[in-house]
Amino acid sequence: MSGADKVRFVGKIYGTEQDYWVLSGCLDDEGEVLSKDVERRGRGVNQFVYWVTDNLLNDWIQLPDCRPEHITHAM
Repeated sequence: MSGADKVRFVGKIYGTEQDYWVLSGCLDDEGEVLSKDVERRGRGVNQFVYWVTDNLLNDWIQLPDCRPEHITHAM
């Protein structure tokens, strides 16, 4: 979460095998261009960056930016 601004606790997801804690925050746009149909970080569906962990003593894992196929699969 290095370099993140406005980090906040989103919630806890109770799973059948283990639980997950979720944080959200803002990261500067790194200039990474994934493709022309993916919104840049900080805009639209990629406005926030999310991190998850299954143990508060472990490292937090940054989730990837949202792509159009992620939204299609979610529907």
